[in-house]
This record gives sequence, structure tokens and C-alpha cells, in this order.
Amino acid sequence: MKKLFVVWKSSNDIDIHNFVVPYVYNSKIHNWFSEVELLIWGASQEKVLNDTIIQQRVNNLVKNEIKVYACKMCADKIGATEVLESIGVEVVYSGVLLSDKLKDSDTEVITI
Repeated sequence: MKKLFVVWKSSNDIDIHNFVVPYVYNSKIHNWFSEVELLIWGASQEKVLNDTIIQQRVNNLVKNEIKVYACKMCADKIGATEVLESIGVEVVYSGVLLSDKLKDSDTEVITI
């Protein structure tokens, strides 16, 4: 069974509440993929930083054993690292992580 790696870069509320969070959550809960991971990248980090409802939703993903990452370079630049880590997000330099996922034939990578 394939793995899923979602790159979330949108700061649009409709994208976040109607696609990113529910799709990632349901992919894990319903075993649509053997592994589900999420990378919070770019503008989405600022959205998480400034929206407590989205912070709660991301924390719920983590509590449901979905690995959630954020780009350290982006997070450090906008001052989001502490908030992201406090909700269970692993803040890492993401270049190698994303590149490895893109090269892995067992992983489906989608970006929104």
C-alpha cells in the first residue's frame, strides 16, 4: 500500500478546512494509505501561527498519530517555531525530507 505525503502551503480557509485537514485525517483513520504525513510549508505556517482553531485542528492530527512537519527555515523567519512545536509539529529543515518523499516510488506527494 502506498504512503501519502501532503505539502500544505495554502493559507486559504476553504482549502484548509475543507480539504487539507479532513483529507489528511480521513486518509489516516480509514487506512487509505499505509502512512500519512503532512508538511506545513510557506504561507500555511503563518496561518497556523495566527489561528488558534487551526492550531487545535493540527494538534488533533498529531494526536491521531499523523506525523506533522514544518519547515524550520520558514518557521524561524516568521517566529512560528515555538507555537508549531507546542502543538506537536516537528520543525525540521525540509529540503531533504521533501526531496526524499518525491523520489520514493511508494509515496504519493500532493501539494495544496
